Amino acid sequence: MGHTHSSSCSHGHGPAVHGKALYISISIAALFMIVEVVGGWIANSLALISDALHLFTDIGALTLSLVVLKIAHWPKTPGMSYGYYRAEVLGALASSLSLWALCGVLVYEAIMRLIVPEPVQGPLVFVIASVGLAANLMMMRVLHPVQGHNINMRAAYLHVLGDVLGSVGVILGGALLWWTNWYPIDPIITLLFSLGILYGSGKIIKESIVILMEATPTGVNPLKIEQDLLAIEGIEEIHDLHVWAVSNKKIALSAHLVGRNGHKILSQAHQMIESKYGISHMTLQFEDPEHFEPKYCYDCSPGSAHRE
Repeated sequence: MGHTHSSSCSHGHGPAVHGKALYISISIAALFMIVEVVGGWIANSLALISDALHLFTDIGALTLSLVVLKIAHWPKTPGMSYGYYRAEVLGALASSLSLWALCGVLVYEAIMRLIVPEPVQGPLVFVIASVGLAANLMMMRVLHPVQGHNINMRAAYLHVLGDVLGSVGVILGGALLWWTNWYPIDPIITLLFSLGILYGSGKIIKESIVILMEATPTGVNPLKIEQDLLAIEGIEEIHDLHVWAVSNKKIALSAHLVGRNGHKILSQAHQMIESKYGISHMTLQFEDPEHFEPKYCYDCSPGSAHRE
């Protein structure tokens, strides 16, 4: 019986780079949130106040991302053998759920204003929303280079992207209010803004749940991996094949290989999985067919004696 295990991690973009981007973004968001809150109160604009409120959740989300970023890089311990990678997933999930709570408040207020429209100062909304758009674009520029490195940073980036779209909507609404004084446009923009946030954050929530449920990562086909393993000379059966995500950037695999010439097939299997599927964190266990007792199961694919 043999065993092989390998793991790797990328240090191309460390927590220092991510942390700097988050600190800058938090400072920008805090400054312009104050501007929009004051302006929204003076202009009596729900859309402008909702944009400011979204900036407030951005500050919370970015701060959460900063905390999670530090936790995720804590060293692993005997009790946390995988380390704290999934802190990134939990942070992204919490951040996205906070957006859903925000949207609930905005939708309610928008419906109330559709029923009873209130006067809004269009010119002031237009000017302040334009300033808010500039702030959001600055944050996007800061976060864009690091947003693809983990799900937590992507959730933070999504918050800012939602703000950009919201600011554009508020600017258009402010211009329309300026020219026509058609007050329902303010809550209508808020409703559209909320739907866009729900759609984007819903994807993050789905991906986070998939990771936490240890489902097979998107784009990885366990049956194809099994077929490729069975194609290796000497491997007769495969069972207990599992593929799961520790985080959205770290995939793990484990399997029992039944066959002969254990050292050779373990080496070949390891090389094939790493080169073809990009999975470097794996545990492969070899079992000699003379000592392996297959177990009956209801859900076994061809070539598998037993799979949990």
